[in-house]
Amino acid sequence: MPDLILFQTGMPTKKSIAFVANTSWSIYKFRLYLIQELIAAGFHIYVLAPKDKYSDQFSDLPGLTFIELKKFKGKRISILGDLQLYRELLDHYRRIQPAVIFHYTIKANIFGSLAASRTGCRSVSVITGLGYMFSGNPLLQAAAKILYRRALRKNTEVWFLNADDQEVFTSKKLVPRGKTFLLPGEGVDTAAFYACPYEEKTAPLTFLLIARVIRHKGIYEFIEAIQSLQARGLNAQFQLLGFFDEGNPVAISSQQVDKWVRQKRITYLGQADDVRPFIAAADCIVLPSYREGMPLSLLEGASMCKALIAADTPGCREVIGDGVNGYLCRNKDGADLAEKMEKYYRLPAADKRAMGVEGRNRVLARFTKEIVTRIYLDKLNSL
Repeated sequence: MPDLILFQTGMPTKKSIAFVANTSWSIYKFRLYLIQELIAAGFHIYVLAPKDKYSDQFSDLPGLTFIELKKFKGKRISILGDLQLYRELLDHYRRIQPAVIFHYTIKANIFGSLAASRTGCRSVSVITGLGYMFSGNPLLQAAAKILYRRALRKNTEVWFLNADDQEVFTSKKLVPRGKTFLLPGEGVDTAAFYACPYEEKTAPLTFLLIARVIRHKGIYEFIEAIQSLQARGLNAQFQLLGFFDEGNPVAISSQQVDKWVRQKRITYLGQADDVRPFIAAADCIVLPSYREGMPLSLLEGASMCKALIAADTPGCREVIGDGVNGYLCRNKDGADLAEKMEKYYRLPAADKRAMGVEGRNRVLARFTKEIVTRIYLDKLNSL
């Protein structure tokens, strides 16, 4: 068998745990702190994902082994390709025999869960969002539900980031409710995402949207709202930060974004591994997404005392208390989004500041990395 391990820094010290996802980036972005805590607790970690520019970030972690998944084609539906992915995962699981495997994203959840069951490994599927497979082609939705129903019954547990997604899966009998668990997001580093409350200023108010540049993040609704607010003469600037998700069926092209920039609708900030300077410079974080698992951009913004405006959709509504730390607008409604943005714009400075502080308090109470780490450790002990 060819050696597919890119690098290995240390051998297992106690039981081993595997994290499996469709990109190395997602493991690095959302779960690096968790992996570091688990290594410190004595676990050996395997990360299984396609190789990308973030894969090398794992090389400096003693106690972690990275395994490249060469058959993981996350944005392509292929019976042959998915069968090859299943067999690739099966080979790795048989060889490394982790005590528990955590799967993230739909293909890992489905084919990873089936492979784990075949090898006798305990596995947990973490449903980080429903994705376009539940909002696009009806045939694709039907196929996804059939595969999920078969795969999730093999899991030890199935975790969700919000109650709406949990209800979808249990009501459609894709998984028994007794096997499910609600995880409060991916965890926010509230020290890194420090408090910087609103301060009154004469400069334009800044609204910032942080997201992959795809239609389902509500970017077209954001542009519609901006057009309306600019017509009303608001002294505000509008920014977009995020990467182009080429190959995604609902991707927005760079040419379209360039057109908006030329029309002076938005300022495109590119993409950044460290979003804190952009959040710190903004006044309000906007996310009119059609559906989320638990949006980290909102949580990180709230942690930095920024008011939030988002669509009243699954995932977003868990983070925002309407009128408390931000506003909820109607889904896919650019006009209502504009109304909520103007409502925030016209708040007195003291109310803007109070709204941001309430957001940080909400994160500290429910969504910190310490809370999420403790849940993982407790669950691992029980498993």
